[in-house]
Parts: sequence; C-alpha cells; structure tokens
Amino acid sequence: MRKAAFSLASIALALPLLAASPARAQEARTWVSGTGDDANPCSRTAPCRTFSGALAVTAPGGEINCLDAGQFGGALISFSLTISCAAGTAGVLVPNASTGIAIQAASTDVVTLRGLDIDGQGSGANGIFISSAKAVHVEKCTIRNILGVPFSTGIVIPAVSTTIFLFVSDTVISGNKIGILLHSSGGFKVASLKHVTITGSGADGLQLFGANLYANVTESIISGNAGSAANAAFSGTTVNIDRSTIANNATGLTATSGAIIRASGNNIYNNATGFSIGAGAFIQSDSTNNTGGSNGGLAGPNASLTKN
Repeated sequence: MRKAAFSLASIALALPLLAASPARAQEARTWVSGTGDDANPCSRTAPCRTFSGALAVTAPGGEINCLDAGQFGGALISFSLTISCAAGTAGVLVPNASTGIAIQAASTDVVTLRGLDIDGQGSGANGIFISSAKAVHVEKCTIRNILGVPFSTGIVIPAVSTTIFLFVSDTVISGNKIGILLHSSGGFKVASLKHVTITGSGADGLQLFGANLYANVTESIISGNAGSAANAAFSGTTVNIDRSTIANNATGLTATSGAIIRASGNNIYNNATGFSIGAGAFIQSDSTNNTGGSNGGLAGPNASLTKN
C-alpha cells in the first residue's frame, strides 16, 4: 500500500502545468508542423508548432493532424479529441519528471492518440496519464524511456472513482519503469491490448493495483521486463491473456490477494519464475499454453479454465 500511495503522489506532482490560452476561433480540424508557429490559425496552409497551440483552436470532437514530422510538445486534453499522425512522426519529449499527454476529459468524452512517439529521455514521469474520460484509444504509438521518478509509467490510470476504458493497439512500450499501470478507487478500469509490445520495464510490464480492474491482452508480447509480465494484485482484479508471448521476464504471471489471471494459447518461456500465486489467487489455464518446462519456479497454474 505504501508503494501505491507513493506512486500516485509522484504521478500527481508530474502533471503538466499548461497556461490557459486566449480565446480563439474553434475549428473541427487543425494541423501542426515541425516548421509551424503557434501564432498561426493552425490551418493546413498555416499550421501551428505544438499540440497545445492546436488544442487552443480545435473544437470538441475535432482532430489534430501532422503535416510533417516534428517535436510537438506535451498536451493537456480536456475534451473529446483525435490526434492522428503517420506512425512515429509526432514527437513528444517528456523531460524533467513531467507528463507527455495528460487526459482530464468528461466521463462522456473519447480521446484517440495515433502515431505519437513519446520519449521520456530518461527523466520523464509519465507518457500518457488518464485521470478522466469515457475511453482512450492509443494506436500505432511508441512510449519509451520514461524513468524520471520511482514509478514512472508508459500509460497510467490513477486511483480515480470513474469508469474508464483504455484500448491500446499496434503500440510499443519500452524502457520505462512500468509499462502500463492501472489503479482505481471506484468504478471500473478496463484495458484491452492487441498487437502491443511491452519490454525493458524496470518493474512490471502490466500492473493492476486495485479492485475492479480488468485487462485483456491478445496477440501481444510482454518480454524482457525486470518484474512480472502481468501482475494482478487485488481481489476483484482479472487479467485475460490469450495468444501472446510471455518470455524472459523475472516472473511471467503474478496473481496475489484473490486476483485472477486467465491464460489460453500463450507461449510462456524462459521466465526466471513462470508463475507466482498468492493466497486466494488463481491462475487459470485450459492446457493450451506452451511452456516447454523452460520457466523457473515450482508453481504452475492452479485452476482449470473451462472450454465450452
């Protein structure tokens, strides 16, 4: 519990302090460019230089596009919005214990982030911090080098009381203290990952710390992390993993304090400890997981997963 409290305090302190911009005309679609200027109207012919500049003139439900590659800075998003750029062209530097993209939107708002390259440069605190929204989609992004505070995280949902859905696809999360971290103090937090790689974390690749947390991992790779590939730590927490590779982590799957991990059709290889199961917790398998006896530790799945 001390670990969680310190983590949240560190995260809260790392939120960006973005000054309010003067009122400007709102547009459904705006543009940024590596050679733009935030004094521009953020049109296609006169693009802005940063995401924050474009946000000031983008209407709720609108979209920001990149005309070319560049470093476009962090942003605080408070309404439904899409940022869509060609994969890897939209650079977001996250230095000095700060946050790259902070999302504090209404419980009815949907935010989509596509094509971002979020780089903590070894000192950032959080890549994407989601404190409120209905749903957040992270697509074709990279989130890396987030190492500035003890619980630096690629994507984090803190201990808030609202229900939030997180969808991550075709994304690489590498070299952070924690890859993806879910907390909760009420409501539900549901993360769905498909074609996601989480690697090189200083602790867990995927960590669920709280009740009513759910993660669905499909056709993904969680490998080379110094902690667990997936760590479910509370009763009321469930992780479903199928057709994925869990390899070369300190621990493959960890379930404690009544949590449940369901595993089906995975390749679980060469983890120092394959399965770690605490009192009252379950790792369920339908016998379709491949392990090849390559994992350390004596424990194996302790419950069956029924095929229908």
